[in-house]
Amino acid sequence: MKALTQTALRDLLNRKGVVLSKRFGQNFLVDGNVLVSMTSLFPSGDNVVFVEVGAGALALTGILAERGKRVVAYEIDERLRRVHEALLADEPLRARIDLRYEDALDADWCALGSEGETLALMGNLPYLRSSEIVLKLIRTDCIGQGCLLFQREFATRLAAGSGNGDYSSLSVVTQTFFDIRRLLELSPDVFFPRPEVSSTLLGFFRRSSGLDDAEVEPFMRFVHQSFLHRRKKLADFFRRLGVPLTGEFAETSQLRPEVLAPSEFIDLFRAVSRVTRV
Repeated sequence: MKALTQTALRDLLNRKGVVLSKRFGQNFLVDGNVLVSMTSLFPSGDNVVFVEVGAGALALTGILAERGKRVVAYEIDERLRRVHEALLADEPLRARIDLRYEDALDADWCALGSEGETLALMGNLPYLRSSEIVLKLIRTDCIGQGCLLFQREFATRLAAGSGNGDYSSLSVVTQTFFDIRRLLELSPDVFFPRPEVSSTLLGFFRRSSGLDDAEVEPFMRFVHQSFLHRRKKLADFFRRLGVPLTGEFAETSQLRPEVLAPSEFIDLFRAVSRVTRV
């Protein structure tokens, strides 16, 4: 499936009476060279089932249909159904594309795969919902890999290492479960309409966190709460939890949360769990 140029996409939207919405974060990829570059970065295989968040104008959807067994593409904007019908009218890959006009965050992604199939999450995301989508990906352990487009500042925070000013609770939690790689930097010019921000394609590769299933949610809450007052030392957080500032916690209490690596947060979480309920 050939991606539309900016002019062709604008004309098609006009014919179908669709005015793109900032509320849905609709900025569609229209640069063919960028799409070719992205293709080589995506997983592929006859057993790969892609879960796409934000089908948009199907630029990525078509690429994914070529590289995998099938694509389940979510699109929250029902109006785009008319655009999709026009794009897929004579498309040989249509049988591999399952379009669902609903909120991807409400869907059960694990139910989309069968035995022997590998699920991969993909998408040119609505940037306002980036955090929600990342947190759902973390909790969806049947998905081992993903390639997602984010606003560059958000991607920088997500991939930041400990000790960096961009390091946050979401950085810690995401890096606990995934190796994150910066795959591609995109300028606003490759999108239509042109956004006011630059974008980054991140690769997510799941790894073992070392946490038991029962520990995952308490750990995520623990990390989030520790960053609520990130400029304060952990002593303030410990006092709120009722953790003693002596013994094994004395040295750590004098640190700020942003200096701890994800593995150190796991150790701290388990140590605190032994002396108080978290």
